[in-house]
Parts: sequence; structure tokens; C-alpha cells
Amino acid sequence: MRAKLVLAFILTTAAAGGTIVACSLGLDESLIPGSDASVGDGGSDSALDATPNPTTCKVDTDCKSSNACLHGACETDAGQCVYTICPANACSVSVCGTGNQCSAPTTYEFHAGAFHVSLGNIGCGGAQRHCFAAVYPFVFVGTTNGVVAYPVEDPTNSSPSSIPVAGLPFFPNFIVSNGNIVYFVGTVVGTGPSYKVPIASLTVPTDPTVSEMVATTVFDSLTVASVDAVYPDTSNGIYLVHNDAPTFYPAARIAAPLKDLDSLSFQATAGLPANSAVAAASGTRLVTFRQENAYPGDTFFSLETAAATTSAQNAGEQSTIPTIGQTSGPFYLAQSPSGGLLWSTPSVTISDAGASQTVSARIAWVLADQNATNFDGTTHVDVATYNVVGLGADLPGPPAWIDDNTALVTAAVPTSTGQTAVAVATRNGTPQLVPDRTFTLAFPPSKLAVAASNGFGYVLVPGNPSGADVHVFGTTCNSQ
Repeated sequence: MRAKLVLAFILTTAAAGGTIVACSLGLDESLIPGSDASVGDGGSDSALDATPNPTTCKVDTDCKSSNACLHGACETDAGQCVYTICPANACSVSVCGTGNQCSAPTTYEFHAGAFHVSLGNIGCGGAQRHCFAAVYPFVFVGTTNGVVAYPVEDPTNSSPSSIPVAGLPFFPNFIVSNGNIVYFVGTVVGTGPSYKVPIASLTVPTDPTVSEMVATTVFDSLTVASVDAVYPDTSNGIYLVHNDAPTFYPAARIAAPLKDLDSLSFQATAGLPANSAVAAASGTRLVTFRQENAYPGDTFFSLETAAATTSAQNAGEQSTIPTIGQTSGPFYLAQSPSGGLLWSTPSVTISDAGASQTVSARIAWVLADQNATNFDGTTHVDVATYNVVGLGADLPGPPAWIDDNTALVTAAVPTSTGQTAVAVATRNGTPQLVPDRTFTLAFPPSKLAVAASNGFGYVLVPGNPSGADVHVFGTTCNSQ
């Protein structure tokens, strides 16, 4: 199966806390265990291949591996070799055994498998949705003891090898994937007007057999006291946002290769609508969001064009109540690689007398792509139905894009809201949940982080009693 990298990072407006390791930065990086001497030099990202497999190519035959189990193919647009261990058909897997021989294929279900993260508890100040990313064939988890990557080429593997990510002399507050790059953003330190922030990037290898990964870390200056949100654009870069209403949510954009000792330019989100906040990105635009959570139960989006530049301007708010009905919080947004947005929100009824009821957890394809200018909730699916009194319950969950028409979706189980149902929704034909693709996790939706890549879905949950667990979903496969 030829890998095509798919981005999905779950976005919320909550700020993440975190703690930086004192005196970790500004030192000779060659003295830091696990780092290489090039860290912080502004050079290109690196990953050390454990096997002599070519990484660049023009045609498939250029990608010949020394391992008979490892099959290479050329992604000609990128000129990059992509490797698969013992390729098999969809919903089946073949493993590499003694003598580098591939086993006979075995099938797997929608819930293909799960594995435990033992390096530490979930990092990023406990904000799990900020500390989890997927770039096939790896997932990345930030823990209280550092960042670790796991190969997920075999979705049924319950004990994949762990690869600590070197070159990170700080604990990140955010881990964000974009294309084949993963960014790590740390805590802002120092005193104004010139603060400092550690940022790192890693170009993810396409060979699932590598044994080491090394990120490139830089230490840059900025004029804001915190970075409270990080959103991917559609050009392999990220937006850094300072959640401060009086200064209109200033934002900066950066992209690999990162420059050490750079001065990051934060620009105001000009024309930011009153009582709204920056909640996502779509290409060269930031997306603002405002939810009433009272009668009449409307939600408003707007686009900030030329975001993070001196030319930034707001295109004006758009109401969604005509296309999706009354809504409230909590909400989640997920961005597609093409800049589209998925919106997970409660569908509610609110009367002008103040009575309210949560009807369902709803997922909407609310923005088509980075060129779309209309927010429209017409195309939506009710993931679960509740009809409970009141607003604000932990019922909708974070989604992830599988492809332009398919999403991994989550919502509290109606009969046991302390648990979460994981399912697949499609907008092909009549928008609906795909039959026979549901799995229940023993956590409420707010405890989940969700990502997707190469057609697989990944859900991170807290471990019991410690660490974390990653559940792997074959989104084209049915449950038995």
C-alpha cells in the first residue's frame, strides 16, 4: 500500500500549560544526551536510517531495500521512497518473520489494535489533543519524560518499538503535524519586550524500520508572553497564536527549515469580531469562532485573510444557524490537508424562555477547503442522540479527517456518557455513519486525542494506571 501522508490535528481554543526544563537551552547541544551537534544550527531536519534503504527516487525501482520484507515505492511528486513492510490488501496484514520472510496475510477489524505508551504520562500539561500527531508510518506522543514515536505499519502490533525523539532539549506544549513535518513548540520564557521560545521540526522518515529520529531545535525571540495555540497551514508551516483579546489575538507564521535566533513577527488579527477567538486555520487564513451558548443558539465563523501579516483583514462573521440549527459548546475543529474544516458540536434546542436541551452530538463539513469562503453546516451527521436537559455536557468528541469525504468521529455513548463511541462518518451520497464501524472506549470524549494518516485513525487515551494507550482503527474495515 503506497503511503500518502494525511494530516489531521485536532484543534481547540483551550490554552495548554507546560514546563520547560531550566537551563536546557543556550548550552552546547553536543553535550546533551540524545542530541546531535547540528541542533539549533538552522540546518535541515534529519532522521537516521537504521538500514541502507534509498530515500530519494524517480521511479519505483530506485527504492530497493536490503530487507526482503521491506517493499519500496516512489512518490514521484516528492521524489521520495516510501516503504511498506510485507504489503497486503486492505484490512489484512502480513508480518516479517525469520529470514526476512513475509507471513501469510491475516485480517483485522475496524479496531485493528492498541498499544501502551510507557515512557511517561501524557505531556503538554495534560492537554492530550496538543500532544499527539500522526504522519504515516509513525505516531508521535508527547509524554512527561519526552517525545516518543511508534511505527504503526502493522496496525495489529500490540508492542511496536518505541523511538525517543532526540534533539528536543525541552518539553513541548504542542506537537503539530503538517504534511511530512512534525513541529514541537515549547514554553515562552524570559521577560518582555523580547521573550524567547524553543521550537523544533522533524521531517518524518518514510522507512518504518528506522531506529532513531533527530529533530532540529531553534531558540527564537518574540514580543508576546505566550504561545497559546498552534495551527497548521496548507504549505507545511504553522501559525503561532497568542490568545489575547485586547491585542486582537496576534499571530505569526513559521515553516521549516527553521532559523535559529530568529525574531518572530506577530501581527494582530485585524477586525477580530467582538467576543470571538481564533480557533483554526485554513490555508493563508485564520478562522475565528463565536458561540452564543444561549438563545437563539447561533454560532458564527469568520475568515481572517492574509493572516499573520500586516495586510490581515477580516471578511466578516457568518451565521450557521440557518444551515445546522441551534448549537452550543463544547466544540472541536479538525483541519484537512486542503484547508477544509470539520466541526463537532452539540445540536441543541434553546427557547427564549431559557429552557434548553442537548439533542445530539453532530459533525459537520463546515468549510470545504482553503479556497472556500462560505461556512455551511448543511452537510452534517448526528453521531449520537441524547435529548438531555441542559447545555455544556461532555458529549461531542474530537474528529479527524480520513479523506475529503470521510471522517473518524467520536461522541459519548448515549446510555453511558462516561464512555466514547468511535465511528466513521461519510458525506458520500446521504451523509451518515458507516454501518458496522463502531468501537467503544472507556473514557469520556474530553479525554481523547484523535489523529489520522494514510487512511488509518488513531485515538490516544490515558493509560491505566499510568502512561497512555494508542488505539488504531482501520477505517475501511468493518467490526465483526
